Amino acid sequence: MSTIELGTGLPAIALRLVIASTGAGIVAVLGNGGIGGPALVLIALAALMSAGAPASPAPALVVLLVALSVLAIGGDAVNPRVLALVPLVHLLHVSCALAALMPWRARIRLSALRAPAIRFVAIQGGVFALAGVMAVAPTGRVPGFVEMVAVAGIAAIALILWRLVHGSL
Repeated sequence: MSTIELGTGLPAIALRLVIASTGAGIVAVLGNGGIGGPALVLIALAALMSAGAPASPAPALVVLLVALSVLAIGGDAVNPRVLALVPLVHLLHVSCALAALMPWRARIRLSALRAPAIRFVAIQGGVFALAGVMAVAPTGRVPGFVEMVAVAGIAAIALILWRLVHGSL
């Protein structure tokens, strides 16, 4: 029986290291934002569980705990802390999805990460575009014409993202 040489790639454990370091980044941002000890410990443990068992409910627990932490801190939804947490939580989510499919001793080629990376960047681009719109949007009563322009702009952003991700309409 002959073997097929697939060449080198990243060890699958690298995805789990990405998950752990992303979890550390989440804990650092939340700790800097004012979240206290017990909540940080719980989030850190859930992030470590996500790295160890990415197919478990632990990643969803991290997302839930981060959302509750941001809600507990309060403040503006478009602030640097929230804008830093969005890509971190998304990266944890995507990394867990990929790592859940990979055995511990497997290797993953960088070309296999191209499509998820493109989707990640497209989604983050849309999120930050919407955050930019929200940052400049008026907070008081808005005329109907401005609301219609905003809806058209959101629809245009959605179409652009769809085209970037899927390549066609």
